Amino acid sequence: MREKSEVRYLFWLHIGMKALFLAIVTAIFARCLSAQSTSAQELGATVRDQVRSYRHAHEREILGEFVRLLSIPNLASDPPKLERNAQAIAANLEGRGVDVKLLRVPGAPPVVYGWLRVPGARSTIGIYAHYDGQPVEAQQWQSSPFSPGLRDAAGHTIDWQSMTHYDGESRIYARSAGDDKAPIQATMSALDALRSLKEPLSVNVKFLLDGEEEVGSSHLPEILNNHPDTLAADIWLLCDGPLPPSRRMQVFFGTRGETDVEITVYGAAREMHSGNYGNWAPNPIVLLTHLLDSMRDTDAKILISGFYDDVRALAPSEQRALANFAASDEALKQEFAIAAPEGNGASLAEQLLKPALNVRGIRATDARVRQQVETHIERQGFFIVHQNPDIAIRRAHARVVKLEWTFAGQAFRTAMDNPAAQAIVKAIEQAKGLLSSRR
Repeated sequence: MREKSEVRYLFWLHIGMKALFLAIVTAIFARCLSAQSTSAQELGATVRDQVRSYRHAHEREILGEFVRLLSIPNLASDPPKLERNAQAIAANLEGRGVDVKLLRVPGAPPVVYGWLRVPGARSTIGIYAHYDGQPVEAQQWQSSPFSPGLRDAAGHTIDWQSMTHYDGESRIYARSAGDDKAPIQATMSALDALRSLKEPLSVNVKFLLDGEEEVGSSHLPEILNNHPDTLAADIWLLCDGPLPPSRRMQVFFGTRGETDVEITVYGAAREMHSGNYGNWAPNPIVLLTHLLDSMRDTDAKILISGFYDDVRALAPSEQRALANFAASDEALKQEFAIAAPEGNGASLAEQLLKPALNVRGIRATDARVRQQVETHIERQGFFIVHQNPDIAIRRAHARVVKLEWTFAGQAFRTAMDNPAAQAIVKAIEQAKGLLSSRR
């Protein structure tokens, strides 16, 4: 799909809303992307300061628009409300001069696709986010998940409408306030800031806003195949994810991907008393725990033959980045009450660069991992089915296991020395005032 759509670069971007707002402003500001001279850096710093001044002067306006967007329910089980979200976002983008299309296939919410063409621009930046949200258990919320409220660091509600400025440690409480409507609002506010400065863009900007990411984006490949030119860009920013424990900006150059499988092991055909039949009737819980134990050890090493064969060694640039990573392991161990994490002493950052096999699923590439896992299970003496087995199958095989596979995403890693990616990193550093100190 990437070849058909001519996507050349991709990496994962994890930053908070306020930081994202500043980062994207500088990323789409031409001279920050190509700044080499001191004067260019100084100019970028001037624009950065002006953008911050704009944000400070328009905080209530920005927050008000964000609250309106968050007030629209966005659960996958409510297609009409997802349509409302798409229409509202499309209108907000169109109001900022973006050409917008709603890309549709039957049975799926629309993908909001926007293209901001800039005369004379030779590069295109793509921004991906999603407007759907996780399911809601209302009883676990102190306030309505679709009635956004602002709270201070102590958790007290703030009457934000009576104020014009807000403490940076206050938080908006609403479904999708972080994941993932924040980057949508941040990007639109960034365009407003640059327009107020009469600062022209020198790159085209594309928007791809998904409406079913939280349920696997199962229709997205079909939509992209129907519109192959939508992904043509020099680089794509995927704006999704939590604030890292270090509270520092992080740029992720890849994702491990995800493949899930539900494993069902069978014992007797009906319930029975363990005192009468225990130690004679096969115990499916025992069978399953031993099967899982055969797949990985207690230190996160995967025992399935060939599982690590496709893992690419770290490039020198990746090794340097790992060495300079802002580690938060000790603080996390204290927070999670962990005495000895898995990984034989490796840091969290190191472990995230390796394939993982967890009880809740399998994260790695799809078809090859499926074959490896099923071969391993067969070697443990199990007969594999993918639908509920009938009595004949269960009578014919001593160990029957049902596997239900779900492919949730392909693993991908962008080279850290990729020129377009490094330009984005420099732009973010410029936005945070870090570039001059690093050089």
